[in-house]
Amino acid sequence: MPGDKPDSAVALVLAGGIGSRMGRPKQFIDLLGAPALLYTLRAFEEAPEVAGIYTVGDQSHIEDLAGEAGISKYAGCAPPGESRSLSTRNGLRLCAEEDGTLVLVHDGSRCLISPDLIGRVVAAAREDPGADGIVPALPVSDTVKVAKNGTVLETLDRTKLFAAQTPQAFRLGSLREIYAGPEERLQVATDDASLVERAGGRVVVVAGEKTNIKLTSPEDLILAEAILAAREGVRREVRS
Repeated sequence: MPGDKPDSAVALVLAGGIGSRMGRPKQFIDLLGAPALLYTLRAFEEAPEVAGIYTVGDQSHIEDLAGEAGISKYAGCAPPGESRSLSTRNGLRLCAEEDGTLVLVHDGSRCLISPDLIGRVVAAAREDPGADGIVPALPVSDTVKVAKNGTVLETLDRTKLFAAQTPQAFRLGSLREIYAGPEERLQVATDDASLVERAGGRVVVVAGEKTNIKLTSPEDLILAEAILAAREGVRREVRS
């Protein structure tokens, strides 16, 4: 199995969304001539810490994409669920590795993930084996207010607020146990770390990346292509 080496890691890329706010499946939107999901797969392919890449989504489409791009770590695809969490559950059922294997659950629409960030998340999990989860996140820079019916109820202390990203790292065994729980509890979760937190687990934050944006609206495509173009420019300078 891809992740059976000691302290190895596998990626679980969730790419089954329909893109309701984007108007089309965002994981397959064209960015500088390539599907967005391809950039995600390449990042995990280039990360030496990752032994295998599992996906959730349109199997035939994803397998064709991985094959044509030469993604050697591609290990399989599970069908999407009715919600993000149920898609994660389906993907975990596909993973056949031992319970001690690290699994990096990642939103496929975060197509600008870098191998460096993947490496930092894995390193944090290895350096703190007592942690139940590792989450990349950025400090919230805006003032955040809680409002109801158009009226502000309170202003939160932003020094304690962080915007969570993916990939989020967990041990396969503990995540399997959590996802064996009631489906109604899974349905309301917006990320995997929140389920670990509710189960009493300790989740550690590591520095995320500002460029690790999530494709949500058409405006995000402009920023994503600008970031990709800048990266390609840097690569050309290094090669020359």
